[in-house]
Amino acid sequence: MVVVAGPFGTFQTMGMGLRLVYWGFVIVTGVIIAAACRAVVLPLCLGWRPLIVDAAMSLGTATLLAPLICTLRASLDPVLTHDELAVGVIWVHTMFVVAPIFLLRRQFGLEKGLSAPAPERPRLARRLPEALQGADILRLSGNGHTVEVVTDQGAHTLRLRLSDAIDEMEPVAGMCTHRSHWVTLAAMTGRECREGKVFLRLSNGERVPVSRTYAPQLEAAGVIPPRPVSED
Repeated sequence: MVVVAGPFGTFQTMGMGLRLVYWGFVIVTGVIIAAACRAVVLPLCLGWRPLIVDAAMSLGTATLLAPLICTLRASLDPVLTHDELAVGVIWVHTMFVVAPIFLLRRQFGLEKGLSAPAPERPRLARRLPEALQGADILRLSGNGHTVEVVTDQGAHTLRLRLSDAIDEMEPVAGMCTHRSHWVTLAAMTGRECREGKVFLRLSNGERVPVSRTYAPQLEAAGVIPPRPVSED
């Protein structure tokens, strides 16, 4: 398109063949420089506002590319005046082209470097009704051949063994607190004692019993603090 259209005065001062050489070099070099700037800026600006990151990548690309364009244009296009070959003028033109490209890449979902990958959903989530598909699973409670799946948006009972349900929770990290209860690490918020019994407090306000069998594992993992001697 640029070879045929000849923007920025190249149609008036360059023939078709010269435009092909000039714009071919500018585009290829621009892509290489933009990729290099992206590789440098993204790790340094991770967590910044996307608009600021796009501006930083555009600024770096235009600053590195403008002198090359100025040098090439001076050698291929001697008709231009000194003012037209000023690096500042060419930098403005370059920035005018480069910045919208970075912005459009993000608008069309091509710029994914700033977004953390979506966490992998456990297979068990596929068994839940549509209303709970996007919910976070907090705990599993087994009762014979059924499992109650408790999420942050509600609960649902599945006809499944607890051991099979736990297997289908990978890669979500969790631990058994009781032979009938399994809780995700993300849902654990603390420990309570009532009438000599230990309970694990969850993010949704629920309390799950902790049996003596599983308490040492939870304590060793740092999920709950060791019980005081007075509680033994």
